[in-house]
Amino acid sequence: MSKIPFLLVILDGLGDHSYAELNNKTPLEAASQKNISKIKSFGAQGLMDPIAPGVPPSSDTAHLQILGYDLTTEYFGRGPIEAMGEGIELKEGEIAFRADFGTVRIVGDRAIVIDRRAGRIPTEETRQLVELLNKEARFVDSYEFKVVGLTEHRAAIIVRGEDLSYEVTDNDPHNINVPVLECQVREEAREKEKAKRLAEIMNKWTIRTMNILEKAELNEKRKKEGKLPANVVLFRGAGVMKKLPTFYEKHGLRAAGIAGGALYKGVAKAVGMDLIEVQGANGMPDTNIKGKFEAAKRALSNYDFVFLHLKATDYYSHKGDPVGKSEFISKFDDHLSIIEDKFKDIALMITGDHTTPCDRGLHSGEPVPVLISAPSIRRDDTKIFSEREASIGSLGRIRGSDVMKIVLDMIERTVEFGTRPSPRLITYMPSELKALKIS
Repeated sequence: MSKIPFLLVILDGLGDHSYAELNNKTPLEAASQKNISKIKSFGAQGLMDPIAPGVPPSSDTAHLQILGYDLTTEYFGRGPIEAMGEGIELKEGEIAFRADFGTVRIVGDRAIVIDRRAGRIPTEETRQLVELLNKEARFVDSYEFKVVGLTEHRAAIIVRGEDLSYEVTDNDPHNINVPVLECQVREEAREKEKAKRLAEIMNKWTIRTMNILEKAELNEKRKKEGKLPANVVLFRGAGVMKKLPTFYEKHGLRAAGIAGGALYKGVAKAVGMDLIEVQGANGMPDTNIKGKFEAAKRALSNYDFVFLHLKATDYYSHKGDPVGKSEFISKFDDHLSIIEDKFKDIALMITGDHTTPCDRGLHSGEPVPVLISAPSIRRDDTKIFSEREASIGSLGRIRGSDVMKIVLDMIERTVEFGTRPSPRLITYMPSELKALKIS
């Protein structure tokens, strides 16, 4: 059985548009590609729709789809995934939300959002408010709430209790100068009564915590100093902790994950990858790229599959900075030299989890370029790795759900369709097969 190791590199929000300040090139086209070109000489490229054409993916759904998970049956919401990435231990069945401390102004019977991050309130002050809420708003009816302070304005909310469903909407309107939203049951909810119960207690908790925060001593102090009070908790991304089949169970590959951002660490943990911590890996432009690649190089000797995530491409996209994005891709290309001696011996994919055009600052439903290389695959004659060249590459246009099938084939682990060496309906040759006893 082949032992070709596989490296999946996700440059978050990689896809983009062309810009005048880049001589009408995309950030990827304008970037230095000295090492990417070497990889391309061993492979091919194409386009990928992480979810489906025209559908803007969230990062968690895109990653899970790319890693071979069925979003219709296995996705359990972003809240628990991000909480896991922050090191929060959740029990199966516990509900979690992502949350931000924000600022509202009361107008009549509505709370109008003025700032969704309360002026980016410092981490220490957020934790003081979290302590207050955990003391004064711990229970709503018979349900227990726990707020965990994260960095700056960010927090996680954990809800414990029986007969609840996470299938509810956000109270975060994702905009300013609009009201805080009522938490409601999702139209497609499978357990509507349980979802209704959660929506009701979330609305009660929102109102109660707004009253507590408005009177908080810290917020009185902030107002006197001319700062925005953190007087509302805006939540989104409801999910329920659920045990997924591991990546090994899914694909027969021992896998490791390397990431700086909490969400991506959470994805790796959720699918049972070993998480490799790298000092200075922080999900920002100053992340330790060298350390990540050095860790990946070591991991490729011990694992079948290594997932390496870099966030800064998306950071620059949301800032509307195509020059910064292109410069980061050039820096990434430079650090690829750390694994240059492995280019001929490993299978490799470089892609994005979604397109984030700098001129929109939001995820779009446009496909992302995908570059693959391996010791033995069909190669193409495209010139550089780019959105435009990918549209004519021999890989064609694929979906995120196709990726792991292609990966298994690239590392020579697939079996012919219809072959059944195992009771499980799988597309790869399992590492352990049951031999017939003849005596």
